[in-house]
Amino acid sequence: QAGMFRQLLRLFRKESVDQGETAPGQREADPLSSETGRRKSFWGRLGFGRKASSQNVISQQEECLKELEELKFENQKCQFERDELYQILDLYIYDEWDHRLHVELPVLQSEHEMRMMAMQMMTNTISDAMERYKELIQVNSSYRITQSQLLREQAQLKNNIQILLNEKRELLVEQTELPASSVETKRFCEEAGMNICDPRATQQQV
Repeated sequence: QAGMFRQLLRLFRKESVDQGETAPGQREADPLSSETGRRKSFWGRLGFGRKASSQNVISQQEECLKELEELKFENQKCQFERDELYQILDLYIYDEWDHRLHVELPVLQSEHEMRMMAMQMMTNTISDAMERYKELIQVNSSYRITQSQLLREQAQLKNNIQILLNEKRELLVEQTELPASSVETKRFCEEAGMNICDPRATQQQV
């Protein structure tokens, strides 16, 4: 609202400058020039020339003077209303600024302090989050080291398992070959036992 009234005030001041307000001595001369201009324009509009009668000229001059007086009155009325509006605007603007200084300014200061506190809390929260992020990075790094160790141990265990499986296959092959060799060994032992029990048979063979 204050901005709207200030804009109106500037418009009124611009109008007063555009109207070309002059000193009191000049204002007395202005009506004559205005009157002459109005008479000329009036005569031009009505299309009267040199052939117009003097009675018509006097009548038109009286009408122009009457119109001029009315315009003067309207001008004075507008100036009075303008001055009154200036006073109202000045009073309103002064009261508004006084109201803002005593009422709105403390509210704005309180809101500013609250926002600054909120910003400080947000800054602290961000700082805590950054510290937590650094801690998580360290924990993640330790997890990666542990995972690498476990992967190496897992690879070693797989290698050991493969070695054990190969040894098991070899043992199974050996076990399948044992029955044939055991039969042959048994036969050889029986023959050796017979030779030991009958020395003559051994001599005969010799």
